Amino acid sequence: MRPSLAFLVVAAANVAHAHTLVRSVYVNGVDQGTNYGIRPPAMNGPPRAGEPPFIDGSDSGTGSWPVKDLTLPDLQCNIHGELPAPDTIRVVPGDIVSFEWGHRSRTSSDGIIEASHKGAITVYIAQAPGGKRDSWVKIFQEAEYAPGQWAVAPKLINNRGVHSVRVPNGLKPGYYLLRPELITLHEADVAYTANPARGVQIYTECVQILVGGNGTVSLPPGVAFPGAYSYSDPGIVYNLYNTPAGGSYRVPGPTVWSGAAPAVTNPPLGAKKGPLTYTRWNTWVGTDRTVTVTGAGGLTRTKYNPVWPTQSVWRVQDVQAPAAIPAVTPAPTAV
Repeated sequence: MRPSLAFLVVAAANVAHAHTLVRSVYVNGVDQGTNYGIRPPAMNGPPRAGEPPFIDGSDSGTGSWPVKDLTLPDLQCNIHGELPAPDTIRVVPGDIVSFEWGHRSRTSSDGIIEASHKGAITVYIAQAPGGKRDSWVKIFQEAEYAPGQWAVAPKLINNRGVHSVRVPNGLKPGYYLLRPELITLHEADVAYTANPARGVQIYTECVQILVGGNGTVSLPPGVAFPGAYSYSDPGIVYNLYNTPAGGSYRVPGPTVWSGAAPAVTNPPLGAKKGPLTYTRWNTWVGTDRTVTVTGAGGLTRTKYNPVWPTQSVWRVQDVQAPAAIPAVTPAPTAV
């Protein structure tokens, strides 16, 4: 059956609490710092005057609106995902990388994501710059792990927005992108192409890492974004409301790579680094693919035509060769 009117009213009232971003990344429980190594997306739509003020006192939008159109390059790393971050996170094979998602801030009061947003979590990896086709390799997935219990809600919410993966054992040194992804199903009872007001919601960003050590394992051929997901996939169109709990949900995309490390629990996390609240957004992309930026000179508008780089131009904090990065012993995982 279709969701009830009462459900839709509640969902509409809670829309401001729905959206989420990767706010920070931890390595073996050590916070790398707010936005460090992350390619934060522009906002999918203009700031809304009804939003509560951010730290600078001005009204603003909340940031990550989901990708719903499976044909867009945004599906790789979200809007502006082709633009490199100024910093890159250093890891070695075996390190535990933890992603921290949040709706508005990194504080204990943040809503993470709306509880109605049940769905799957996946993580992909690609060699830099990650723009070529067939480069994305799945190294983690989790969906409905018990009847009615989903990886996004309530598990991610209960874990305060944190989920973790281990850097694949033996991975050869070099520059890579990690692509954490939330696939939320609360409006996935129809395809976006059938009803653009609904459809699966995909939240994703990319994180720049430099793998050190002396591994020799290369990534296998992967999948392309866009291209890996289709509106005919049962994991893209799925009705939460008339499928019994513990139903046969299938995560879209490829299977997890056999060379991926086994799933890990979140390690104990250290103190958070960097600002915990955010100033207003000044860049957004409308449904007409127009980029609007507010600056000292007022508004500027340009068409959004993402072009992925053909080679890595990422800046790192020093000039060590990847193989010279000292090994880091992963912290013990939580029991």
